[in-house]
Amino acid sequence: MPKRISDVSLHVYVTPETLDRIVADVRTAVHDHVQDRDVYAWRFTLPVDANDPVHHDLESQWRGDHPGLDPDSQSTYEIALSLVGAPDDLTDADIADLEHGLALAVYGATPPQPGHGVPFLLRAHQRTDVVAPQLDHELR
Repeated sequence: MPKRISDVSLHVYVTPETLDRIVADVRTAVHDHVQDRDVYAWRFTLPVDANDPVHHDLESQWRGDHPGLDPDSQSTYEIALSLVGAPDDLTDADIADLEHGLALAVYGATPPQPGHGVPFLLRAHQRTDVVAPQLDHELR
């Protein structure tokens, strides 16, 4: 049976302490999303290279929100998620709901400051892969 694969990438420009809070909230959002479904999920958190264009974009956004300040220990991290399950368990609407939960995890990581949220970029890519039929091989 074909499986749907949903890859979600959340890039954040934060301090390590804020990253810990975001990751904890992301874990909760993913757990809540898959708990009643036959879906497998993986999460990886990786630092993003300072030469990566995503890092430059998020750092520029932060500097625009904090003119004259030095970002100190801010860095860009990617929280990468992969979810695999039946297409009816990973519909477009379901992934949009998960994305909403991930955005809330970012918004909830810092106290509200007018115009000074955590810079982030959220992307999702979904595909349905066909499971290859089992082949019998004859050895000669």
